[in-house]
Amino acid sequence: MLFGLAVASAAYTLSVRSTRISREDDVSPWFRSPRVRPLFFAAGIAVGLLALQSPIDAGGDRYLFLLHMLQHLLLMMVAPPLVLLGICGVRPPQTGFLRVRKVWWLITRPWVAAVIFNAVMLFWHIPALYNTTLTVGAVHVLEHISFIGVGLVLWWPVIDPIRGSHTKPVTPLTKIAMLVVSGIPPTVLGLIFALSRTPFYSFYVVAPRVWGLSPLADQEIGGVLMLGLGNIIYFVAILAIFMRLLGDSAGDEREAARGLEGTVSG
Repeated sequence: MLFGLAVASAAYTLSVRSTRISREDDVSPWFRSPRVRPLFFAAGIAVGLLALQSPIDAGGDRYLFLLHMLQHLLLMMVAPPLVLLGICGVRPPQTGFLRVRKVWWLITRPWVAAVIFNAVMLFWHIPALYNTTLTVGAVHVLEHISFIGVGLVLWWPVIDPIRGSHTKPVTPLTKIAMLVVSGIPPTVLGLIFALSRTPFYSFYVVAPRVWGLSPLADQEIGGVLMLGLGNIIYFVAILAIFMRLLGDSAGDEREAARGLEGTVSG
């Protein structure tokens, strides 16, 4: 996991130095200046490190369901959109990896991405699988990689980072509708955790108790985190999109098109 974060950071640095990520990129849907993008990318990497190399990781792996839930939220809901904001406005590659690009385009269509994200999230919360991730290291790593991966898939159509002369942006209303629908499954699952009178995961039933929390209280707080923090993140994203919708988004698109035409002609 740490190697992956290091590779992503190195690739981003090389992309900036080679002007693959350029100050001339159109970032109008999100920023006034492309200079702030590295700050968001760095924040995304920092959140990933926080989730994987802090007491959150050790506490979730050994003691508390609520810390494990917090870790998953950071990996799926916080780090991916920050990283993607760090590359927003980048132009599409002209050559290479055509099949990979086609597959990526397919799985990052808004409704496909929402289904993939929630299917993977629900799959890993099956009690037998969840308990296995906490006792088998390789499965745990696979779970984390899949969470980061589907987080990027979900947030890709929301951030919609590719800006080229032939790209068709995802409409703001589609983004809002997708986020609203995507928030339903984790909200329901969080409510189940919060309201259940029985702990679901045997690993945490026998784990050493810390902070004076019983297994049931731990699960209840974890459920509240899932539905509360998760919905706050969705709300912030929807609010940001809605504020852009109230602005001159059509004017932004026209300005971007003129800039791209000027670049092509130059």
